[in-house]
Amino acid sequence: MFASLRKAANVLRDGAFFGVAAKAIVLTAVLYAALFVAAEWGVHHLPHFGAAWINQALEVLVPVLLLILPFLMGAPVVAFFASLFLNDIAKAVETHYYPADPKPSGAPFGQSLVTGLKLFVLITALDLLLLPLDAALPGIAETATILINGWLLGREYFELVALRHVSRRASQALRRRHKGAIFTAGVLIALLAVVPFVNFIAPLFATAFMVHLYKRYAHQERPA
Repeated sequence: MFASLRKAANVLRDGAFFGVAAKAIVLTAVLYAALFVAAEWGVHHLPHFGAAWINQALEVLVPVLLLILPFLMGAPVVAFFASLFLNDIAKAVETHYYPADPKPSGAPFGQSLVTGLKLFVLITALDLLLLPLDAALPGIAETATILINGWLLGREYFELVALRHVSRRASQALRRRHKGAIFTAGVLIALLAVVPFVNFIAPLFATAFMVHLYKRYAHQERPA
């Protein structure tokens, strides 16, 4: 797994990937900005409630919410990104590192979009459900969030990459055979997703990482 990790990191400094890397980082920044603006608009247009103390409490909580919003948006943005540019990044990585391998047919865009949106909603809902636990169980809730997000991100990113080459049943079987390493990779991606500014490269890194992991396992299991 560490060899795949090093290769994925090279995407950020290899000039051959400059175009796709720049596009990926800009798109990620745009997604963060759009979500931030939408969240800010939403919290400032909440209805006035009957009890004055409710609105006063919201006036205090809104700045706090906006402050922690970038941390909450990390994993959902990485999840949604998979549905938009995963094929482009995966193709660039495969062309550069695995030119002799058969060319994949590519995962259908509609399938990738639906998967990315479902993952975005699921991660957002789980993160919001765990948020109240942060005050009662500081540290424990954050760890649980990272582990859950890591499991979801590792699972879906690996399968989306694998679906470019094999059927869903085959991609799921391959993931199950290497679930430990894929879970660890997903946790690393989830950690990157909550670090400000570093989270801009998380979707790019996640795709490259999973491409290398998939290729490693596919080559290992290829019939002699």
